[in-house]
Amino acid sequence: MKKSTITHYLPVFVGLFLMVCLAACTHGPIEPLPTDPQPIVYTPEEQEPIINDFTLIKACIGKSHSEAAALLTDHGFTAVEDNKFTKTENGVTKEAKIYSTGNVCLTLRNSDFDILKTGFIQWLTEARNSVAYTHLVRSSLELSTGWGNGYQSFNTPEELIAALIPTPQADGMEASFDGNDYYANQYSLVMMPYLNGVFMQITNPRAGQPSDDFTESDLETADLQKHILISKVDYLTFRYKGFYALNVSNKQNSGDEIPFLAEYRSPGDFGYIKLFYRNTDNLLMDGTIIWSGCGELSFPDHFRAGLPMDNGLPYPGQSCIAFINNSGQYVTVTDENELKYIWQSVSRQKEFQHYYNNSHKKVAVYLYTPSVGIGNPADAYYLVFTEQ
Repeated sequence: MKKSTITHYLPVFVGLFLMVCLAACTHGPIEPLPTDPQPIVYTPEEQEPIINDFTLIKACIGKSHSEAAALLTDHGFTAVEDNKFTKTENGVTKEAKIYSTGNVCLTLRNSDFDILKTGFIQWLTEARNSVAYTHLVRSSLELSTGWGNGYQSFNTPEELIAALIPTPQADGMEASFDGNDYYANQYSLVMMPYLNGVFMQITNPRAGQPSDDFTESDLETADLQKHILISKVDYLTFRYKGFYALNVSNKQNSGDEIPFLAEYRSPGDFGYIKLFYRNTDNLLMDGTIIWSGCGELSFPDHFRAGLPMDNGLPYPGQSCIAFINNSGQYVTVTDENELKYIWQSVSRQKEFQHYYNNSHKKVAVYLYTPSVGIGNPADAYYLVFTEQ
């Protein structure tokens, strides 16, 4: 009897299927690593010229009290107290306060609604035209026309300004801009007519603190031969903060998701998050979470520099990298900007490229926030799990 076409080609289909499986599941060759550690160079932030109120306040960040005070007085402000300075222009008085090396505020107080609106638009425009704005990694622009009216969100300062100009004065009316940049500078600009003020505050929790940046690579061949890669990425800056690699028992090679098991306690005062691989014998992370305080990560207990590369990988979308929640479940988000920044950071690392290229499972990202309640975003970071 003559064989059917399907039967005739079955061995070919099986062969092709096996070739695809082997290509997907077999680890590729490990390329030789540099024999000497490679220096890791970061692009430092450069101070832009002081040409307006925004750039003046920004220039005070990172300066000593005396240096910041000198900048303010050199640009027309008069000291009225040790940390308070005022300047009057066209009948409008502005007050600058130096709270610390990384915290400076400028306030415009006036009962005239149009003066407040003009001041807010001026400072927002100055921020928009600054070099700092090009370094933003997060931002929000909002307007409320009064109590109970909710908040409108805008994509650009220009859109917010266009909506603000015709907005009349009303109880609870408010406009705001918030964001942070790649260098951990945090910007807050808010107009509050019910408080007769416009407030511009620039902070940097890392200002004056010793750097924790790595100075040279330390990746070893053995690091590329383990099961799980845990990469650390700073929440504020999306800067790469190292890796940790480990083996697990009872590794599960099937499926397209890492099999997390989670143990989570909500921080009423003191909480924690533990993530495991399949069972509690395989600990992947263990960190405390404290309300109005700061927890710490006890495992992994250290991270190493790895080896940065010149180029990263194209962003693959949420089918290949996604957030996981406190239950260890993968979740889909509508705004992928954070995932894209995280990807830009980790995919430039040799260790991540190796694990990712030898994996068929979705990369998992967990946002660890050790401080909540009145939390400090500078305490938070992402842990990125890649299984090969």
